[in-house]
Parts: sequence; C-alpha cells; structure tokens
Amino acid sequence: MIRIRTLAAGALLLLSGYTTGVLTTQVPTLLQAQEGDDQKFGTDVLRAYRLVNKSVRELNSLLSAGGQSTSVTTGVNFFGVSVGGVNAEQDLEEGRGVDPETFAALYADMATPKIAENLDYDEQGRLRYKKNVIRIYSRERLRALFNQRDQLDVRSETAN
Repeated sequence: MIRIRTLAAGALLLLSGYTTGVLTTQVPTLLQAQEGDDQKFGTDVLRAYRLVNKSVRELNSLLSAGGQSTSVTTGVNFFGVSVGGVNAEQDLEEGRGVDPETFAALYADMATPKIAENLDYDEQGRLRYKKNVIRIYSRERLRALFNQRDQLDVRSETAN
C-alpha cells in the first residue's frame, strides 16, 4: 500500500514539475493567447492541465481504493490528494475540522447528497454539519499535512 502511495505521489510530483516547466517556458505564448484571442488559457496550459488532472484523478482513485481518502464533495480534492489523502467524512462526523478544499467546496454548495442533507446555517451564517459548525483544520493539523506532503515528495524521488 505504501508502495502505491509512493508511486502515485511520484507521478503527481512529476506532472507538477512538468506543468511548472511548461508554464515557465511558455509565457510569451500565454500572453499572446490572452492578447490575441478571447481564450483565457493557451493550448500548452490546457494540455498540461489535462495531464495533471488525469494523474490527480488516478491518484485519487488509488487513495480512495486503499482507504486513505474519502470525500464529502463532488469532484476531486486536489489538496487531499497532494497530502496522501484525507478522510473528510470522518473529519465531519467527529467535528474536528476539514481540509481547506473541502471547507471551500462545502461553502460553494458542492457537498454530496448524503452530506448535503445534514448541512444548514446557524443564526450567524456559519455552515454546520449535524448542528456543529464546520471549521478548517487547526494550524497544527495543516502543518502536519504539509510536512506529510513534503515527505511524499522526498520519498517519491527514490521510488522505482
């Protein structure tokens, strides 16, 4: 299971590096696309995004299948994938906060139907799950997740 995680994290890292390289070498192309067309993104950006998105979705599937990640929102949680998975459903149930992307998606009305039926707002306009205000992870938890992401980055470099 750790080998799959490492392999998946390596793929994500590789594609992130590729995307960064493409973006930094294609600045004139991007500027021309924005000035010359009504297109917001150039073809190179869209191609790189497609590759990264595909890899992130594959990594998300591996993490979900391995039990390292659960989602309570529609779409892929890029932050959750980048840190090796988060259990957003358990986080909500236990009232211990959620990751930043889950937090934002819940506020943007992107909850899955199962979760949405238990969401409401209190008198101060705060979003609640089963009458408990939803909060973002503590600073300590966020630091730990960013450290975990850094470790995945390092470990993926040595994965075969």
